[in-house]
Amino acid sequence: MNTDNLYDIIGIGIGPFNLGLAVLTDNIQELDCLYIDKNNSFSWHTGLLLPTAKMQVPFYADLVTLADPTSPFTYMNYLKQTGKLFRFAINESYYPYRTEYNDYCQWVTSQLNNLYFGHECKTISYAKKQKIYYVSLVDNATAKVKVIASKHIVIGIGSSPYIPACAMDIHHPNIFHSSEYLQHKNVALMHKNITIIGSGQSAAEIFQDLLPHTNDPKSLTWYTRSDRLYAMDYSKFSLELSSPEYIRYFYGLPKNKKQQILDKQHDLYKGINFSLIEEIYEELYLLSLRKENNLPQLRTGCELLSITQNGANSFTMKMKHHETEKEFEESTEAIILATGYQSTTPQFIDGIKHIIKFTINGQYDVNDNYSIDHNNSIFVQNAEYHTHGFNGADLGLGPHRNAIIINSIRQQEIFEPGKSKTFQQFL
Repeated sequence: MNTDNLYDIIGIGIGPFNLGLAVLTDNIQELDCLYIDKNNSFSWHTGLLLPTAKMQVPFYADLVTLADPTSPFTYMNYLKQTGKLFRFAINESYYPYRTEYNDYCQWVTSQLNNLYFGHECKTISYAKKQKIYYVSLVDNATAKVKVIASKHIVIGIGSSPYIPACAMDIHHPNIFHSSEYLQHKNVALMHKNITIIGSGQSAAEIFQDLLPHTNDPKSLTWYTRSDRLYAMDYSKFSLELSSPEYIRYFYGLPKNKKQQILDKQHDLYKGINFSLIEEIYEELYLLSLRKENNLPQLRTGCELLSITQNGANSFTMKMKHHETEKEFEESTEAIILATGYQSTTPQFIDGIKHIIKFTINGQYDVNDNYSIDHNNSIFVQNAEYHTHGFNGADLGLGPHRNAIIINSIRQQEIFEPGKSKTFQQFL
């Protein structure tokens, strides 16, 4: 790492989106880039790398293909270079396993020399006259502080696990978020009763993973706030909403309309894989054929109101059923919160908040090119749900966003910013 160098881009956070940016900028000689991450290596959703869990996007929705299909960093080239292409083709696997995608990303990181793991961003300051950002880093291994400079910043730190307010003050190893599932799974299985809270893909994957391992299936309970266990909508016209055209359309809508629309689109990004629903139903059906007929409980339309700890490993949950409006209590010994994620504002931007645009709600006021300042010099990844729509977290549209960010920084069309012609006309 050259601390005397003035970089064109410093990317903070090396998740799939900033890794995709690193890939697209790798062959642009005019750009000198550096990417940092506080973790010591790349690992994507480690707590949910279940052996049977599949991606919710197809194999071509990788780090780069939809912006540059000729890149050597495509998923198909990863399969070719690692000797997996033939088996992958025979398997006709449209949706890779999550472990495969994680391995693909690690394969990419091994080939880039401007990724610095184990370095945490602490502060950012701005020299207005020079139009330069100074980023203060701490090296995890040595605790030494380094300061590096850049013309542009791209924040790609990802979202944080959402913990319901009623669980925030209870610190117990038997209550944990789904993002830490694999780290706590064995401890959870030591207890008689296990409860899953949540209605999306993570909750379904954990339910399926626990089902064969619980001593008594009826001791496993799954509560959802949604009124049913619904599948992700993969119908063709719905998939057209995961397109650059729809993002542009949504961005241009009045602010008061956007939230109304987002509230009606949960099945486009919060649902469960249809194939997973089929598998879970089949497993439950087979359980029902046994003489014991011990079935787990699936209770929909229920919201978690509070948690009370009764003993060392005993909790009482107060629940409310939305349609009947009845409140009830249930006892359990372990609670898995598959309650999703939320965007957070990192503390390291405190020194540059005065040049960042915020909405009246305290969210980033994101420009159409994903910058959050007036000079198009600070960009965000997956923090534009409220401005650009539900596609912010869509891995398949990461290359599209990165193409726009690069074009904005270079002030020329390095990459064609997505002209996928949908059959539907949104405006």
